[in-house]
Amino acid sequence: ICKTRYRVMDFIGEGSFGKVAQCLDLNMGRRVALKIHKNNKHMVNESEVAILEKVRALDPDQNNIVKYIDNFRFNDISCLAFEMLDRSLWKLMEMDKFEPLSLAEIRSVTYQLLVAFEALKNIGIMHTDLKPDNIMLVNHRDHPFKVKLIDFGLALPVRKAKVGMTIQPAAYRALEVNLGLPLSESVDMWGVGCIMAFMYFGMNLFPSSCAYKWMKTVICLLGHPNDFQITTGKHSLIYFTWDECAQRFTDLAKTLESLLSDCPPLYCMYLLAGTMTMVY
Repeated sequence: ICKTRYRVMDFIGEGSFGKVAQCLDLNMGRRVALKIHKNNKHMVNESEVAILEKVRALDPDQNNIVKYIDNFRFNDISCLAFEMLDRSLWKLMEMDKFEPLSLAEIRSVTYQLLVAFEALKNIGIMHTDLKPDNIMLVNHRDHPFKVKLIDFGLALPVRKAKVGMTIQPAAYRALEVNLGLPLSESVDMWGVGCIMAFMYFGMNLFPSSCAYKWMKTVICLLGHPNDFQITTGKHSLIYFTWDECAQRFTDLAKTLESLLSDCPPLYCMYLLAGTMTMVY
């Protein structure tokens, strides 16, 4: 990639943003992970670099955040260099056929994530892209379940979070995002809760294929959003309607069966066991 410093050894990942290459840093004699962007829009890439420069002020080891090393352009392609880590939480669980983790393992990972997000809150940054792929094990053989938060490509300062904007992966998206309520660092805390459920059940707690089914599942498990949230929400009428007779908001579902027909077994177990109630 860069004749003077980085030698590409292997490509180890690919996503919508581009590719990740394992490289040898010829200056330092160490392996690094190089994020190579597909999108060469300068404003987008400069925004990520600006966030990373702000995050760089945090101690990456104490705060469980990936260490950012360098950024440069090669043949007009934006490249970002980071410390080399082990594998993602998703990859770990995939290798174990999505067997649930133990409570001790879940507790350890959750604590480290909370430390990371507390540090980001202190500098006014929202990550907005928490998912198992963006939680990396540092060295699972020598330090089991030591993790770091990665990928700040969609991160933004809290002051730039606008009501109604769509952020976060669908299965990890906070209620206030889907309803169109004011946004804050709390959306990342919702994501942490979803990660905890993913580790405990070996599957996502909320469906990602349809925002409407997502909302139905939230209602099943957590109850109906209150009237203030619904009346304030910019997107609320996608999911709820005003019942003139009952003088309250009701969701738009016609039958519980329409939800259960496409629900993963986990949701069905919750509903059929009667541990949660549907609110109409």
